[in-house]
Amino acid sequence: MNAARFHHQRGLGLVEALIAFLVLSLGMLAVVRLQPALRQHAEIARQRAEAVRLAQEDIEHLRSAAAPAATIVPAAFDIDAAAASTRYHLQREVDAAAWPNLRTVTVSVRWPARDGELQQVRLATLIGTADPAIAALSLLPR
Repeated sequence: MNAARFHHQRGLGLVEALIAFLVLSLGMLAVVRLQPALRQHAEIARQRAEAVRLAQEDIEHLRSAAAPAATIVPAAFDIDAAAASTRYHLQREVDAAAWPNLRTVTVSVRWPARDGELQQVRLATLIGTADPAIAALSLLPR
């Protein structure tokens, strides 16, 4: 009776190993099929981060004390990214705000993704056009 039980269990380990190999193979196949989509999404995220950096850089340049109020004007130009083969198109729109000495600035950055779809990032802010030296004079004691 004991020998019959050993004979019955001998082939069960092989079947379990084949089933485990099948499950592992299906899991690896799913990961391999998912890899290109993950790579494409990572590239779009990198491009989007670069576009946000370019828009922020343009806005900060306009906010800097070195940029006079006369330079806060609409503009549009192309930027070639040094680290990638992507060409970005930056467009700046300027509108006089409801408050004096303020401008509403909207910076849009567009670029084509690898699949041909046009991507866009848009940042908007208010920028004061008063001379910083005049603003500092109001802080001095009388």
